[in-house]
Amino acid sequence: MPDFLKKLLESLKNAWEKTSLMQKLIGAGVLLAAIIAIVLIFVFSSSSAGIKLFTKPMAEQDFDRITTRLTEFNIPFTTKNKTDILVSSEKDKNRAIMLLAEEGSMPEGKYSFLDIIESKKITQSKFMEKVQIRAALEGKLEKLLESSDLIQAADISFTMPEDKVFVNEREPVKVAVMLTPNWGVELTENKKAIKGIEGLIINSIDGAVKEHVVVTDNFNRILNDDTGEDEELAIMKTKENLKIRENLERTYEHKIRNGIIQMIPDDRISVTVNIDMNFDQEKSDRLEILPVVLKADDPATPYDDGERTYSIPISSKKTNETFEGPNWIPEGPPGFDDNVPPAYKGALEQITKYLKNEEIINQQTGEAKTEIVKDPWEIVRKTASVAIDGTYKIVYDEKGNPILNEDKRTRKREYIPVTPELINKVKGFVEQSIGMNIANGDSVKVYEMQKDRLAQFEVEDDQWRNKKNRTIILLIVLGALLLLIVVIVIYRVVAKEMERRRRLREEELARQHQLAREMALKSAEEEGVEVEMSIEDKARLEMQENAINLAREHPEDVAQLIRTWLSEE
Repeated sequence: MPDFLKKLLESLKNAWEKTSLMQKLIGAGVLLAAIIAIVLIFVFSSSSAGIKLFTKPMAEQDFDRITTRLTEFNIPFTTKNKTDILVSSEKDKNRAIMLLAEEGSMPEGKYSFLDIIESKKITQSKFMEKVQIRAALEGKLEKLLESSDLIQAADISFTMPEDKVFVNEREPVKVAVMLTPNWGVELTENKKAIKGIEGLIINSIDGAVKEHVVVTDNFNRILNDDTGEDEELAIMKTKENLKIRENLERTYEHKIRNGIIQMIPDDRISVTVNIDMNFDQEKSDRLEILPVVLKADDPATPYDDGERTYSIPISSKKTNETFEGPNWIPEGPPGFDDNVPPAYKGALEQITKYLKNEEIINQQTGEAKTEIVKDPWEIVRKTASVAIDGTYKIVYDEKGNPILNEDKRTRKREYIPVTPELINKVKGFVEQSIGMNIANGDSVKVYEMQKDRLAQFEVEDDQWRNKKNRTIILLIVLGALLLLIVVIVIYRVVAKEMERRRRLREEELARQHQLAREMALKSAEEEGVEVEMSIEDKARLEMQENAINLAREHPEDVAQLIRTWLSEE
């Protein structure tokens, strides 16, 4: 290590050791602030700079449109003088150009040779070599296309023919592009993106024209072939026209049906509307001669009392000339022979009459010039047909029972046709609904058409039979229930009667036993014989006396008590 460097380090070390802790912290803070300031300077200086999106200045409308799209694409950018757009990296530049190209938002001719050459940093010696220029241009375009979200890989080849003195002898620039899409991307469905890529290539390669640019995918399918687009547009337009016609016919049918169902049920009518339409847009100029109103029509009168004329005089000229006298033929200057033939000299002394009447009147007419532009579609002719079914009436016999057909399953029905008055009413209603115009060939037909209702009648008859069977079953069930109720009532009456008789027999038997005991006691008392009674007999005798007394005083309570005992037993 050199001596001066050792001395410098030792002096710095000694100065560092002599400083206090506070001085060391202050010095470190100053050093850290200086480092941060230097970093910020580099950051701001690098952020202020950037890569130009296009080398040429842009117009104001292109600048506003592209900045708006870049904001929607979430690509960071800065602007300069409202003519230049700067992006932070080459990747952002490629992505922005591809997105703009896929949407067809690229400014015309803004992505030129200079953009490609500057990005490759080609030197002057390499620029003179045609092969290297082409390689640089192809590599830049391939990298640019691969930055798209749709494309995985791109391969571009184009020719650079030699310049010729005569324009008709120059060979065109031919460009071949093969694109490999990303996984799950179908390039044939992204027509707009392919058109943008095609425009990007045409604007990037000098001399390239649309007719000599071929874009294919990795399966060699041509992507920029527009030969079938006109046919597709024609088919799409035809489909849209048919859809308009179907919607209009459906609207008329719905309108007619909603009006007729107020008079006739919906299941009895069928409505069909056909509309002939002209989808050619027409434009015409028309000149009309308007009448001049001399006197306006009085709206209070039931007739038109106005006075009109198709022209009015603006100027007139009338001339009357009359001459009567001898003929006079100039014979030339004096001293010269005249040129009058001898045959006419005899007519000079005759009297001549001349009369001229001339009348010139200039008329002014009213004119109206109209430019008529018709809608893209026009209703040419409307036809509507309505079919009305009659009604059906079930035939009954004298007893009011429906008459059955031969199959003994279905009921006999009688068809009642539609009246002519109803057909005329419906026809008038339909004519007004569609705005019928005989001059256009519009027509409305209303028919009576008997529908096939066998399936409907079969369902109705099945429901009628089921209802009838349910009624019969219900009557049988009600009869059975009524019979059961009668049996139960009879059984209860008989049971009560038998119970009553049994209770009467028991009461009579108990009364006889009680009477026998009383007679035995009475005879014993009369004979003076002491009869010794047990405690139980005494209690029973006392209970009987109490019961007899209670029955005499409260017979209803005693009867209720006896019924309760019987029901418990």
